[in-house]
Amino acid sequence: MNGQKRILGTLLALVAFVASFAAVAPSMASAADYPTKPVVAIVPFSPGGGNDILLRLVAKYITPALGEALIVENKPGAGGQVGWTALSKARADGYTIGATSLPSMILIKSLREDVPFSLDDFQYICNFQVDPIIWVVNADSQFGTARDIVDFAKANPKKLNVAGDGPQSNVQLQHLVAAKLLEISSNFVSYSGSGPALTALLGKQVDMAATTLSSAIPHIEGGRLRPLVLFYSAKMEAIADTPTAKEAFGIEIPSIGMALRGVAAPKDVKAEQIATLEKAFKAVAESPEFLEQAESLGLAIQFMGSQESTALVTETAALVEQYKSLFEEK
Repeated sequence: MNGQKRILGTLLALVAFVASFAAVAPSMASAADYPTKPVVAIVPFSPGGGNDILLRLVAKYITPALGEALIVENKPGAGGQVGWTALSKARADGYTIGATSLPSMILIKSLREDVPFSLDDFQYICNFQVDPIIWVVNADSQFGTARDIVDFAKANPKKLNVAGDGPQSNVQLQHLVAAKLLEISSNFVSYSGSGPALTALLGKQVDMAATTLSSAIPHIEGGRLRPLVLFYSAKMEAIADTPTAKEAFGIEIPSIGMALRGVAAPKDVKAEQIATLEKAFKAVAESPEFLEQAESLGLAIQFMGSQESTALVTETAALVEQYKSLFEEK
């Protein structure tokens, strides 16, 4: 009788163990198998912009490394605020991520009231691309160098008309910082994006434009525009003959407006899922085929992992705080 009770007790214990294992097994499998369906990447801007071009190119190459497709979903509006708000409120299940763009998302949070997201609402997976600001003029412009621009602006205060994405954009902030340090004054004419700003320049409605390099590359390669200066400490292969700000002016000018493009997830996504995503994006950044196509599009790929990207947000926020008052002084 006692033997039967022991056997029965053993069987009950075994059943309980199997039941408990069955309960945790799905979650164990889901963590190990992530992702098991396509991942959506929110781009908070319209199709055809810098962030959209980058994420769609990444999506083309990431499936082998990620194991699932990356689906780009555009959520434009309010200069990125709509898309970043959607990302901040998305389910933290690892299946919704989104494009980041510094310092734009920091400027929105810093300069506007009642912004419904915080920079702490995100986990920063990686930074993928640097897109510095340049000054460009028409191919037949009277200005041959960046120094010519400075000389004209000093001799003719408030006569230099400069087109750019704005208002209160990363492009305008870069121009305002440069103008302050170079001790010049100009009229910054805001347009709804770099495309319209460059169209205004090509139509000779303004004297020059401040713009991201990637936006200007097609016009530069087509011989319609000439780059005069690069607001970045390193040379860019696409415009190798263009001087940096230090070379052109002999002083350091912070690259505060440079677009730093990457990817983030809602803050509560599991660490192992963030690691999986970071690894997949890094694999794309090291792919020769991807790099070749990125170079042909004028995209400067510079991969930074999650920790570096998080530190970059902090550093950029400090710079924005230092210079944002220039928007009021203009």
